[in-house]
Amino acid sequence: MKISLLFEHKSYPIKYPHLQLLRYMLNIWEYNIKQKMELQIGVPIVVYHGRSKWQKKRMKEYFKLKDNWFFRFIPDFDYLLTDLSSYTDSQIKSGIFQRAAIEIGLLMQKNIFNEKKLAMHLKDFIGIGRLYFKEEEGLKFLESVLRYLFSSTEIAVDDALKSIEMIDGRAKETLMTTAEKLIEQGLQKGLERGSLLDKKEILIKLISKKFGISDNDRSFIMAMEDKAKLDLALDEILFAESKDVLLDILKQG
Repeated sequence: MKISLLFEHKSYPIKYPHLQLLRYMLNIWEYNIKQKMELQIGVPIVVYHGRSKWQKKRMKEYFKLKDNWFFRFIPDFDYLLTDLSSYTDSQIKSGIFQRAAIEIGLLMQKNIFNEKKLAMHLKDFIGIGRLYFKEEEGLKFLESVLRYLFSSTEIAVDDALKSIEMIDGRAKETLMTTAEKLIEQGLQKGLERGSLLDKKEILIKLISKKFGISDNDRSFIMAMEDKAKLDLALDEILFAESKDVLLDILKQG
């Protein structure tokens, strides 16, 4: 029997997580049916690194019902929650998460709201991937990490490069090339101080690079005037499995 693990990354709490997770599970089952396969079990896993506490509920708790008889008509399933605030940086680095990319990504996300601490320990966090960055996949991930760092914080490009100067070879070339691009784009000033247009253009570039983007999606993002939603979408870009996850954030009422 095959089991699918459904990872959903969240930097902020949402009111009805089961509805989003249920869509993913239905997608798997529909794919199973089309391929004439047995239905697979999907295990939803929410990885959360927001500031406020995640309030976990059962799906039936969304409904204000006085009569338990109606519960039989509500799909009720559980999901696993990984709240990064419950782990120390040492625990993350000590082997709870085995892949370098996962360790680095989680450490970055866990500390993204503590800019001073992130800048102080950036060398240690990036250092985890010394061997991983020798692979093509690792180089692409490194560029994503750097873009994520400068799209979500006000850490200067030059300061970041000094803190991770121990990286050599193609990894350093990737860092320098990416840094030059970011400096040209003005990202070293930090998106928090940047204009609404900056955020839109950068989100479009990141989505286009990672997933590809249609003219309609591009127009939709350019029409977005909610700075907070753009910030949330930028924060999700590192681990988003599809551009739909990012567009859903922008569409939320």
